Amino acid sequence: EDLPESLSMAVFDVAGAPATVNSLAEKGNTVVVVGAGGKAGLLSCLAARKKVGKEGKVIGIEPSPKAAEALRKLELCDVVAQVDATHPIAVLNEIEGLTRGKMADLVVNVASVPNTEMGSVLACQPKGKVLFFSMATSFTKVALGAEGVASSSQLIFGNGYFPNHAKFSIELLKKHPSL
Repeated sequence: EDLPESLSMAVFDVAGAPATVNSLAEKGNTVVVVGAGGKAGLLSCLAARKKVGKEGKVIGIEPSPKAAEALRKLELCDVVAQVDATHPIAVLNEIEGLTRGKMADLVVNVASVPNTEMGSVLACQPKGKVLFFSMATSFTKVALGAEGVASSSQLIFGNGYFPNHAKFSIELLKKHPSL
């Protein structure tokens, strides 16, 4: 009741992603969010930041210079990488450099464009998890691509629902007024 209806509806539209991120991320993890500058991306970065704590690292991937700069100003991420996630080798190289070869414990793909699947898979360490939470995701590209690069990462597909996701996401938003 204390938020504009349009803002509440925007949060409800993507509420499953940050709630799922909250359930998968762990203290001290390195989390990469592909599509970090969008609605789901911003809330997922915030959920990851809260969960991984000061010991962890949140890396946002955002190709748009304007969105990347806005994301930097919100200080949700330790690093905002301005890289096009449709170029998997560019993502691999960027994350490899930022993590000194460790790669991500959790990669969250909320990009609203197709062909970002392989960049997400390549950004993840072998025992890590990749959460695909985008309607642009191709299951075939994920499954065959992961097999093709011999990835043993756990591949997870978000379905939009997570218990108490709306309440979780609204409370998350309220605790970060600049968002």
